[in-house]
Amino acid sequence: MMLTLEDVVRSTNDQMLSILTSWQEGSIEAYNAWMKAVAPLIPDLNIYHELPTAMQDALGNPEAIMDLNYSFAISVVNLQREFIQEIFKASFIAPRTPYVPRKQ
Repeated sequence: MMLTLEDVVRSTNDQMLSILTSWQEGSIEAYNAWMKAVAPLIPDLNIYHELPTAMQDALGNPEAIMDLNYSFAISVVNLQREFIQEIFKASFIAPRTPYVPRKQ
């Protein structure tokens, strides 16, 4: 069986996602362990809720802001995908002519 470029790209993407997933899981575990270790040493503090109400109102909901940014990023990626798909379609509309080498 011969590998195609599509197979190589798929395999590479799967490997990168696996690496990123492992890295993120390890980071979360380390962060949780660190937070559990230092939690007894610092007072119960939530910086956002310690801000004056006017500042909280001006900042908005941090989770909503994160969701908005990720929704925007997903929209940009989808828009790029549609753009590239249209480029491919336009490329295949042009008539194909055989390659004729130049005479030297």
